[in-house]
Amino acid sequence: MKFYGKTDVGTRRTENQDCFGIYEILPGVTLLAVCDGMGGVAGGAIASRLALDTFAQAMREHILPDNPEDEPDLGSVGLRFSLSASASEANRAVYKEAKDSDGKLEDMGTTLVALLVVENTLAYSLNIGDSRMYEISGGKIEQLTKDHSYVQHLVDIGELTYEEAQNSPMRNIITRAVGIDGDVAADIHSLNPAPGTPDSPRYLLLCTDGLCGVISDDEIAEIVCADGELREKTEKLVAAANAAGGPDNITVVIAEL
Repeated sequence: MKFYGKTDVGTRRTENQDCFGIYEILPGVTLLAVCDGMGGVAGGAIASRLALDTFAQAMREHILPDNPEDEPDLGSVGLRFSLSASASEANRAVYKEAKDSDGKLEDMGTTLVALLVVENTLAYSLNIGDSRMYEISGGKIEQLTKDHSYVQHLVDIGELTYEEAQNSPMRNIITRAVGIDGDVAADIHSLNPAPGTPDSPRYLLLCTDGLCGVISDDEIAEIVCADGELREKTEKLVAAANAAGGPDNITVVIAEL
């Protein structure tokens, strides 16, 4: 597996409130995570970094055994529990920080999208908010996560089409985030961990809405499936979002299975 990530402030913001991490928890066990903070000056950056660090550390603590001589729990039940519990710990950390700030950070929160891969064995997605994960292969792209947003709700009940939702002025209203309430539910789904082939590589892409809210899914797929190393693909995606106006922070992480 190969991984590469990049974050960029965009062309209109003065602060980058996105962040991402790529962590090798064990050989062959990799965690990728992306957060998009919200909450005004400084608050979003604090929320995203605190959520990311807490989530990653909690994942390590849940997966790695207390006794080094014991085997880590890498079964499906154990990994799902680790993901859910770690997201809850991240939520509590951000929520507590906001409550302890004497009102200075009361509106802060963050999205979270994560990929956990046990190489060639198991893979899981986790998301809270509207940061996304896509699968891209053979020129085709599929959104694997479902946005927790108001426009997605309108799509679900038939009030908007997917295309209308992409252009709606309400598309930035999210219905679930890390740190806004004392508890939050994460969506967790198993993924196919099978690698691609030299003729048809398989990519999983995590991003904030500074990318997927600015350029189309088809353009994302075209850039990712073109020739080049992961670093080049990632930089081209960021450049495309900036060329399209760059109205928000942009974060992209690509995994090649």
